[in-house]
Amino acid sequence: MCGIIAYAGKDNAVPYLVNGIRDLEYRGYDSAGCALDNGDQLVIRKDVGSVNSVIRKYGVEQLNAKRGVFHTRWATHGGISVQNAHPISDCSGDIAVVHNGIIENYDSIKESLNTHKFSTETDTEVIPHMVEEKMRLGKSFREAVKETALKLEGASSFVVLNRNEKDMIAVKKGSPLVIGLGENGTFISSDVQSLLRYTNKVVYLHDNDLVTFNDGGYTVENLVNPNLTHKVDTVDLDYHSAEKGKFEHYMIKEIYEQIDLVNSFLERDKKDIEYASSLIKKANRVYLVGSGTSYHASLYGAQLFRSLGIDALALQGQELKNYGRIIKDNDIFIIISQSGETSDVIANIDYMKDHKKIGIINVEGSYLSRSVDALIPLKAGVEKAVAATKTFTSTLVLLRLLAAYLSDDAEPIINDLKLLKLNIYNLTVPSVLEAIERVSDRLKDDKSIIYTGTEDGFILSLEGALKMKEVSYIHAEAFDSSSIKHGPIALIENGIDVIAVTTKNSKESLAYGLEEMKARGAHIIGISEENNPKLFDEFIKSVPAKSFEFYPLLMVLQMLAYRTAVKRGINPDKPRNLAKSVTVK
Repeated sequence: MCGIIAYAGKDNAVPYLVNGIRDLEYRGYDSAGCALDNGDQLVIRKDVGSVNSVIRKYGVEQLNAKRGVFHTRWATHGGISVQNAHPISDCSGDIAVVHNGIIENYDSIKESLNTHKFSTETDTEVIPHMVEEKMRLGKSFREAVKETALKLEGASSFVVLNRNEKDMIAVKKGSPLVIGLGENGTFISSDVQSLLRYTNKVVYLHDNDLVTFNDGGYTVENLVNPNLTHKVDTVDLDYHSAEKGKFEHYMIKEIYEQIDLVNSFLERDKKDIEYASSLIKKANRVYLVGSGTSYHASLYGAQLFRSLGIDALALQGQELKNYGRIIKDNDIFIIISQSGETSDVIANIDYMKDHKKIGIINVEGSYLSRSVDALIPLKAGVEKAVAATKTFTSTLVLLRLLAAYLSDDAEPIINDLKLLKLNIYNLTVPSVLEAIERVSDRLKDDKSIIYTGTEDGFILSLEGALKMKEVSYIHAEAFDSSSIKHGPIALIENGIDVIAVTTKNSKESLAYGLEEMKARGAHIIGISEENNPKLFDEFIKSVPAKSFEFYPLLMVLQMLAYRTAVKRGINPDKPRNLAKSVTVK
C-alpha cells in the first residue's frame, strides 16, 4: 500500500507534505517523490530509498510552494528505480500524477497513445499522457481527468497536478483516499493518520468520487452515482497517541498498549455487539471472512461459534468465489479487517451483496466499514507497525464478547474481562521478561522454527508463526500437534526448536504430539500457565485468564517475535516486502 498526501492552500505546502508523508511511511514503500508548484515551475524531486533521503538530497524542506503532492511507491509495474518513482509526468512536463493501485487495462491504453513518449515502465504513466491527449483535443482539465478516470479499469486512485490550472484533481477508485479540511487549505490523503497533526475534520470518499480542490476549498462529484452525499466527519483519534514516545519501536509500544485496551472494552457501549448478535441469531450459516492475521481471527471466531451450536465457517477473502453456489439466502457474513480496505475481501464483496454483513474493523470510514449493515469498530487506536498486534488481540476480545451475547450469558464474561488487566500486568514481571530474552537469544540464529498447539492453541500457533516470519525473516510454520505424525514429523530433527502453545483445554492432547517430537530430538519451548518439566526444555509462563486465555498467550508470542527480530538487527516496524494494508491484487 503506497502513501499519498496532497495540499492546496494559503500556506507553504512543503511542511504539510513533508510531515504528512513521514506519517505514511509505516505503510511500506521502496521509493518516494514530490511535485511542487512554486508559481514559476513544476518542481519534481524523487528517488529510490527513504523519504528522508529524498528530502535531504534535494533540500525539499527549503522549498516553497502553495500546492503540491508527496508519494511513497511500492513497486508493482516496473522495477524499483528513480525513473519509475512517482510523481510521473506527461510529455510537456506540466502535468504530474501520483497513483495507488493497478491499472488493469494499461497496455491497451498505452497502445492508443502511440504518439506520446513514455519514459517509465509503470502502468501509472498512461494517466498523465491520457489527460494531456484529451486536453490537446480541446477538453478542459477537469473533463480530461474525468474521462481518463472512467477509462481506467482496476483499483486506481490518483492525484493530478497541472501547473497551468488553478485546481488540483483527485480520483478515488479502489484504493483509499480521504479529504482533510485544514484552517488554510485542503488536504487529500490515502490515510487519515497523515492529517491528524493539522485537522480532525475529514470527508471520507466513495469509489468513483472526483475531487476538485484549490486554495479556496473543494467540490466532490461521483462519476457513477450523482446522488451520493459527502458529509464532514470528526475523527476521534489523538495524533500524539500514535507517537513512539519512550519506546524504541512502534511494535513493542502497540504490544504494551494491549494492557490499557482492556478498559476500553469494559467502558464501550455494547449496543453494536448486541445488534450484531441479533442478526447472527436469525442466520442459517455464519461466514467469517478475513486475510492474513484477520483470517486467523476468523478461525478463532468460527470455532467459538461452533462451540455454541452455530454453523460457522472461516474463509480467506479470495476463497469466497469458490463458495458462491452454496451460499444460502439467510447466510450472514462477518468481515474482519484492520484497515477496512483489504483488497482480497473487497474484490469478492459481490458474493455478499444480498446478505447481511457485520464488520469488525479498526478504521472507521474505510470502504468495508461503510459496506456493512452492522459495524463493531475495534477502537484499538492507530497501529503503525506493519505486523498487527493490538488489533488482532482486540478482534479476538470482540469475538469472545459477541459469543457471550449469542449465548445470552454475557455477565460472567464481562466479569472475567474485569480481572484480565490485573492478570496481564504480570507478564511484565522480570521472570517472564527474562525468559523471553533467554528464548529469543536461542531463536535468533535459527533457520526454522515449528509452532504447535491443538484446538484454540493451534490457532494461536498460526498467529505466532506468522509474527515470527513477518518481523524476523525466520522460516516458521505452525502445525496441529494432533496431526504431527501425518507428515510434519518428518521435519523434526535433533535440536530443532518447537514452540508449544498450551491452553487449558488442550494440555492433554498437546502432550502426545510433544512427546513424539521430543523423542526425535526437538527442543521444546513451552508457553503455558504451568511448567511441565518432563516435556518442556524451556518455559515461558503465561498468566491465568479464564475466558480470555488467548490475551496473555498472544502477548508472549508477539514479544518473542519482536525481541528475536531486534536481536537479528531487523527493524520490526517495517519488515521487507510487506505493507500495512494490502489494497491491490
